[in-house]
Amino acid sequence: MKCIGFTVCILFCLLTYSCKKEVNTNNQNPSNVDQNLSFLNDAISDTVNENGYYIKGEFNGKNLCFATTGANGSYFVDTFMNAFYTYQDTIKSDNLYLLRQNADHSIMIALFCGQTHIKDRVFPYLQPNEQLEKCEFTELQFINMLAPGKAMQNSPQDNYTFTGHTGFGINLTFTNLTPDNIIEANFEGIFKTNTGSVINVRNGKLRIRFVIPEIQTIIPTVVKKGD
Repeated sequence: MKCIGFTVCILFCLLTYSCKKEVNTNNQNPSNVDQNLSFLNDAISDTVNENGYYIKGEFNGKNLCFATTGANGSYFVDTFMNAFYTYQDTIKSDNLYLLRQNADHSIMIALFCGQTHIKDRVFPYLQPNEQLEKCEFTELQFINMLAPGKAMQNSPQDNYTFTGHTGFGINLTFTNLTPDNIIEANFEGIFKTNTGSVINVRNGKLRIRFVIPEIQTIIPTVVKKGD
């Protein structure tokens, strides 16, 4: 009798759980769907050329590639201002910018890297790590360029700029740098807007060639007494 009672109890629990699960699934409210993510449904991916220049990944499960669309003869070799800037100040500052759009310019993805000293790194090089330099970071932005009624970027109402930071939801690994300045990296993590919309990124990868502008020198201003 004890065995029969135990079996009946297990069956009752399973049926109860099954009913609850079915009710929860059937009662999903369409109004809970984040409309700020709807642009991903119609997003057009560029063709992936593994020997070309691109940023790609799975964005909320959708495979998208953002490849080179720059004009021939442009100083900057890619879609936008992909460049490594160095400043010969007291802390030897540098900035590395890596940007891409898709062919219809509906989405832009960008990496803004500060204090990377990318020319001096041993690869693979991870961000974050336990020995980051002062002010070293990478910010990633994934931007819906066609967002209706755009609010001011970075305002509390900005619902089209999805941002992630190394150390705050994004893991980035620079895997290789060639002598002719082709940088490769992998990344994954979470992008968020100021309004709370979220894009999960998996299997992110980039391959971009950047230029190095002429070295810029920051000369400190000396204020003399009496001036």
